Order: sequence, then C-alpha cells, then structure tokens
Amino acid sequence: MKTLPGLLLTLGCLAAAPAFALNILLSNDDGYQHPNIRALYTTLKAAGHEVRIAAPQSEQSARGGAFLYGREVRVGRDSDPAYPDSYYISTHESGVCSSPACAGQAVQIEISGTPVMALLMGLKKIQPNPDLVIVGPNPGNNVGAINSASGTFNAAGFAVRAGYPTLAVSTDLKDKDPQRIARQVLTLVEALDRHRQPDGRLLPAGLGLNINFPADNTALKGVRLTRIGSYVGFDTLYTDDLGPLFPAQAGKPGISFQRSAPATPAQQDDEAVWLARGYLTISPFNGQLQSSDQAGAARALAALPLISEDTRP
Repeated sequence: MKTLPGLLLTLGCLAAAPAFALNILLSNDDGYQHPNIRALYTTLKAAGHEVRIAAPQSEQSARGGAFLYGREVRVGRDSDPAYPDSYYISTHESGVCSSPACAGQAVQIEISGTPVMALLMGLKKIQPNPDLVIVGPNPGNNVGAINSASGTFNAAGFAVRAGYPTLAVSTDLKDKDPQRIARQVLTLVEALDRHRQPDGRLLPAGLGLNINFPADNTALKGVRLTRIGSYVGFDTLYTDDLGPLFPAQAGKPGISFQRSAPATPAQQDDEAVWLARGYLTISPFNGQLQSSDQAGAARALAALPLISEDTRP
C-alpha cells in the first residue's frame, strides 16, 4: 500500500490548545491502574479535553470480545485522587474451593470484568455519547490475525459498531515511556479535531483506526496507512515447556509463542510488516476485524493532513 501524502502532518507540531474540547472515553484491556492509560488521561486532560476512564479492574489481555452476560457487576472508582474520573468494572465467579482451608466449600470470588464489559459500561454510565473513544495504549502490538484475540481491538470494535469514532492504540511490549506515547496520541487526536469530516465527526462514519507504535519509537522512520491483513510475526501454540519465554514457568505446559515464517509476497502491505520496518502504522477498520476498502470510506482519510511521512518524535 502506497504512503498517502495527503494524510500526513508532522507528529509533534500540534501542541497548541485544542480547537474544541472533546469528550473522550478511555478504556483498555490492562486495568484502570495501568501507567499507559493513566499517562494518556493526564495528557489529554492537560490539553483541555474532558476525559473519563472505564476499564477492567485488572489485566485482561487476550480476552478478545468476551463478556459475561446475565451476571451482576460492580462499578468501582479509582481511589487515587489524581484520577477522579477513572472507573473500573468487576463481577464474581462461583465455584468449589480446592485449597485445604476451605476444601469442598462453595465460594464466590471477585473477578475483573472483561475489556468489552468495561467499554459497554463506559458508554452507558461514564461517558455517554463521546466524541472519541480510545482503547489503549496497549503494551504489546496488536497486528494482523492476533487482533481476533486482542481485548484492545475487540473493545474498539464494539465502540465502532456503536457508532463512535475510535482509536485502538498499541505500543511495543518493551516500551517504557508512557508519557511519550501519550503525547503522540494527543498529537493525532488534535489533528483529527482540526480536520473533521464534512459531517463534523472526527472520522468517517463506521470507521476506526488501529494504531501501532514500533519498537524504536525514538527513531521513527515515518507513518504508513496500512491494512490489518493476516501477518503477525509470531505464532501462538501449545507447549509442554513454557520456560523459553517464561522462565518462572520452566517445565510446565501452557500457551506460548514462537517466531513465524517471513511474510509472503501477498502480505507485504500488512501492518505488521511495516511496523517491523520501524513505521508507525495506521490501519482503518470497520469493527468487523477487517480493513475497510481503501476505495470506500478509508479514502476520505487520504485527503487529511494528519501525519507526515518524515515524522520525527
């Protein structure tokens, strides 16, 4: 997929106050206390936006589009005064105790709600009718086929299907600078704000953006409008020894990962390929786990001067 020059405007050049204060709902699949979502909350608030968080109670990666229905939930509020607009969702699980202290007894424990449950709760109770939904930033890139298992991407898909402009944002797993990522997400948000669609929306109707920051974000090669595609760069598998990737679990069976074969010629436009080359990738999607047709709604993005090809953080 060719770079679309009209889409691009330099990241970092839009530090002024927002054209309009946006009502923004933040969510994730890593829990309301994760440093990434807290950094983004603080950054967006400082820029003058009305921001609220609705997230799982605890880490819920790889939950996909799962939700627990017909079960009572609890909505809690962050006790940290620095995040007065941060909320989480939990529910309960019933079972039979197997530990010596309560063996055989019926027990009920509190468990976190899933990312989709948090997103639905947020749209109903925390920030109804937001101008923008941002899910993430997720620690670990969500690309290609792995998006089917991603709590980040699936929560974003629910928001798109509900009719809201949505960004699913992911970073490299080893990235340890939440503030830098938050500033770059703010740059994109404010660019969208300044270059709204003819109907006033931040994105074309029914469209979301899957955004992935590369591993070495300090040496960003540029920005590519890509397709989600199928290539991931690693395979998910069952193994009898988790030790190679999870030393604390050495000798124990479980689910792990291994490097996959190189991308095929047909996969060269996939987001994971360009991400591995050091580009920030932006893949339009329609909430159905597929990239939107470039000749259709996504083409409208090509005329927007959002991010520059020669981007430098």
